[in-house]
Amino acid sequence: MKAINQFIIIFTIIIMSVGILFAQELIIQENELGFCAVDGNIMTNVAGYTGSGYADTDFGVGKSISWQINVPTDGIYVIRWRYGCGGSSGDRNATLLINGVVVMDTIYFPHTGDWTNWIMSDSLFLNLAAGDNKIRIEAHNASGLGNYDYLSVIGDGVTGSQCTPSYIIASVDQNIPAAGTVSYEPVQQYYEEGTLITLIAHANPGYFFQSWTGSVTSSDSIFIFPIMDNVEVKAIFLPVGTKPDSALIGYATVQDDQGTPFMVIGGKLGPTVQAASVSDLTTYLSSSEPYTVEFTGHLIGTEVISVSSDKTLVGVGAVAHLEGIELSIARAQNVIIRNMTISHVTPQDAIEINGSRNVWIDHCELYSDREHGEDFYDGLIDIKNESAFITVSWCKIHDHMKAILMASNDDAWADSVARITFHHNYFYNCNSRLPSIRFGKAHIFNNYYQNCNDAINSRMNACVRVERNFFESVGKAVYMADSPQPGAVQLIDNHFGTAYYATTPACELEVPYEYQAFLDETADVPAIVTSELVSAVTLNPKSTANFRLTSYPNPFNPITKIRFTITQPSPVNLTVVDLNGQQIETLIDDYLKPGDYSVDWDATGFATGIYFYQLKTAHAVKMGKMLLLK
Repeated sequence: MKAINQFIIIFTIIIMSVGILFAQELIIQENELGFCAVDGNIMTNVAGYTGSGYADTDFGVGKSISWQINVPTDGIYVIRWRYGCGGSSGDRNATLLINGVVVMDTIYFPHTGDWTNWIMSDSLFLNLAAGDNKIRIEAHNASGLGNYDYLSVIGDGVTGSQCTPSYIIASVDQNIPAAGTVSYEPVQQYYEEGTLITLIAHANPGYFFQSWTGSVTSSDSIFIFPIMDNVEVKAIFLPVGTKPDSALIGYATVQDDQGTPFMVIGGKLGPTVQAASVSDLTTYLSSSEPYTVEFTGHLIGTEVISVSSDKTLVGVGAVAHLEGIELSIARAQNVIIRNMTISHVTPQDAIEINGSRNVWIDHCELYSDREHGEDFYDGLIDIKNESAFITVSWCKIHDHMKAILMASNDDAWADSVARITFHHNYFYNCNSRLPSIRFGKAHIFNNYYQNCNDAINSRMNACVRVERNFFESVGKAVYMADSPQPGAVQLIDNHFGTAYYATTPACELEVPYEYQAFLDETADVPAIVTSELVSAVTLNPKSTANFRLTSYPNPFNPITKIRFTITQPSPVNLTVVDLNGQQIETLIDDYLKPGDYSVDWDATGFATGIYFYQLKTAHAVKMGKMLLLK
């Protein structure tokens, strides 16, 4: 009897398979009737797809793609997918849901060897009820799903149908478990697009609610919104009295175009630790816990150091230099990098910001050299894969071919979310990309460009507000090139000198943060920016050094006194640099006891012009301007 039953089952499958072989096949491409939604984007940058592109999910467990079909009668139908799965993450299997019910825990989507190797998945025989059926696949692992070219459905009379996308609330979390409570309503497995969701955050004593961050953003502790995508949201609670650094302005301080604030404090909620090796840096910066990492020394290598959320990396002492070593800020939020020198990194970037938000790079020096070929080094800063809300301030960026890239290619439409501020940076001896920006928006103000071939390249519908910058000995200050579609610019009170600059296409960018108090006059930018060639960040207010000149800005002819006070024993390095940042004389390089000091600088042998003293202690760095008259 058992053998007869097995024969009947096999015979039935054979009959069904023969029938299906001659049945109608419906292919549903993305952007066609029957395609519902992808937790990601429709892409075109991998060759070999059919139709107008392919569906590419974001990273993450549960990321999904959905379709909706109509079948005329109850019965067995066959579905399968044309897909590609390359990279190094292996198979990207999924769960299959029909009309919100799990019908297969695991569909196997094996690795295809290369992204351009598109194959058909195994056929699935599904018993579907007459009428509309929503088909949904959800990723098993953190890499998301593969690339999906189309869905194939075999069965007579099958059609694609109009569908309302449905979404999930993947997580409602909080940054500090003991700081408060969070909840949401209604609670259900799936939500049709437009369903109103209420988020509720309540702070415990000693803490305050700062904002919701993630898929949706708000500074309201009770926040109601219509769901339009899968939701992953976190409530930020902070100890009462927590404040951001008053020097931070720009896009890093917000998290949407409406100006919802985000308090970038880096690793302030964790311990302060010292690092002097690649191992130390890797241990602390890649940790899931918050840290303020003080680094001193000069490390040479080829490593890539990962930086995770809630970190501050600050250089201390006379030298804080990574040579050949990349900092990779990947899928992180709330990161501060200050006082660091990073140079000669190849083949990767000096700093790569990948899928990250609310990042501040401040008072850093980034460079390589222009003695090698154009492609020997990559970028000094790369900002890509939906990175947004970033400020780069008071940095020296110099001696490099292709410096700063925002969005990695002309198909990276997801980088339309990019929002970047560059202010008070000193760009010199660079060839191009200062920055090159695709798709997103940038506010570029009070920067000093000197001896550069090409500067700001606005591409692929980007909108760039270029405000009160000073261009000196620059070939092309603002232009649109190298992409099939140009970007646009808004030019406000810049000094272009002899540089070429484009005025169209034009755009208007209303920035969602206050910055007028930090906005300097265009003519003052070179002196102001170069006077801050090295950080003036005080690391420990109780052990700061006090600095004063006999007069300020101190015109002298030809001898001046540099007076300063040291409040605790410290190594002290006092040098004189010229307007290009080149050290021309060392006045002190010694370990000093607390006390008042006075040093003469005899400039008899130097030309009339602007010079700077640079005083470094173990706890702070300061520069002052000196005007030599003859």
